[in-house]
Amino acid sequence: MTRKGSKDFTLSSLKLTVLEGKYVFCLFVVLIFCLVDGTMTIFLVEKGAWEANPLMRYALSVSYEFFFFLKYFLTAGGLLILLRNGNRRVFGGLFSLEEIAGGIVLFYEGLVIYEITVFHFVR
Repeated sequence: MTRKGSKDFTLSSLKLTVLEGKYVFCLFVVLIFCLVDGTMTIFLVEKGAWEANPLMRYALSVSYEFFFFLKYFLTAGGLLILLRNGNRRVFGGLFSLEEIAGGIVLFYEGLVIYEITVFHFVR
């Protein structure tokens, strides 16, 4: 059975699911924004800002590599789960998970714009 937004392929007993192009593009854009956000966060923390997210603040205290690893894989994993189940509706049928994934793109866009604005004040 093929879910909306994906295509299933069967190789012997292994079943692979390939996301549609629009989902791959959404995933790519969010992961690029995630890397830009991580880079800007490290730069701003070195200039005296602090990370608001307690989990990411802890990751920064461990190491920058751990911070990037955790940030990237939590973002990628969460987005893959959203896109894989994109046709499911949540909040009483108000939104589909696909629409929420689209909102994450807009959130990251706004976050990067905010960080660039803060960068111009602290440099």
